[in-house]
Amino acid sequence: MTTIPDSRKETRTLILRAAITLGLLGLLLWNLDYSDLGTRLASLSLPWIAASVLVVLAAIALSAMKWGLILCTRGFCIGYWRAVRHYFVGLFFNNVLPTTVGGDAVRAWETTKDTGEVPEAVGSVVTERLIAGVALGVTALIGLPFVTVEPRLVFAVLAFLVIDVALVALFVLPKVAETVVGKLLPGHAAGGAITATVAAVRASFADRWLFVRVFVYSIAFQILVALVNACIFRAMAVDVTLAQCIVFTPMIFTVTMLPISLSGLGVREAAYWVFFAQVGVSQAEAVTASLLFFFIVGLTSLPGAPLFVLGRRKSTASTVTGATAQTPSAQEA
Repeated sequence: MTTIPDSRKETRTLILRAAITLGLLGLLLWNLDYSDLGTRLASLSLPWIAASVLVVLAAIALSAMKWGLILCTRGFCIGYWRAVRHYFVGLFFNNVLPTTVGGDAVRAWETTKDTGEVPEAVGSVVTERLIAGVALGVTALIGLPFVTVEPRLVFAVLAFLVIDVALVALFVLPKVAETVVGKLLPGHAAGGAITATVAAVRASFADRWLFVRVFVYSIAFQILVALVNACIFRAMAVDVTLAQCIVFTPMIFTVTMLPISLSGLGVREAAYWVFFAQVGVSQAEAVTASLLFFFIVGLTSLPGAPLFVLGRRKSTASTVTGATAQTPSAQEA
């Protein structure tokens, strides 16, 4: 029995995801009311769009803080602004690479330069992602008391809470943990590196006070993400409350985590339509909000590109300087 090389498998997976993305977007756009879409875009409130950008920046600042907290607790304090820099770089690559794993991997690799420890750098990223996953379902639950509660909605929120917790709980299975970690480790990492990274993640989870603090920050982060959607709907003059966004946004992004499309395109737009339709949002309004969210986050992540390039240049310059310093001069020879 022959096996397919990893590169060929990745290519086939990429092609499949691209096909699914195009299919989903094509289906959505085929039934879209373009006159309604044009009206919404033409009447956008720029101050509310600007507010959504500021909220995204606040969410990034908070994320960098909670991620840095994990590193510091593990004994690898890299400094807040360094964490912000790495977070911007990772966010940029999340928007230009086919999967969100790409951005997380780049963030982890960049952090290894500061920590000197690959397992700790990668482990901190995995820990942050896992705790954020638990916070998704809990955030939706927090919003329930502030919206019109229907049995169907309560069931959906509870179901997604169970799904989010179950997905994170899968990390206790050795094969699942090794697979998740292996995707973030550079190159073909040795088994020892994978084992050390898994151990670092589990040690972070075992620290209850760390878990509680990062968990609280993660809920605050999810509320900020929901606030971005609330600002976008306000910019479109669509009557959607912040509480409704707090309930629906975590469930939407739980669905978007499914690795079946490129950067969640198509899946995210369909999820916006399905969930926000429950509060009277039209398909055109939901798809417009989803695309605006993607555009705003992408726009906000752009500083990650020059930060990454400057970091590469400094790293190269340091390497050249170090090599020159170690090379004897002609006179010394």
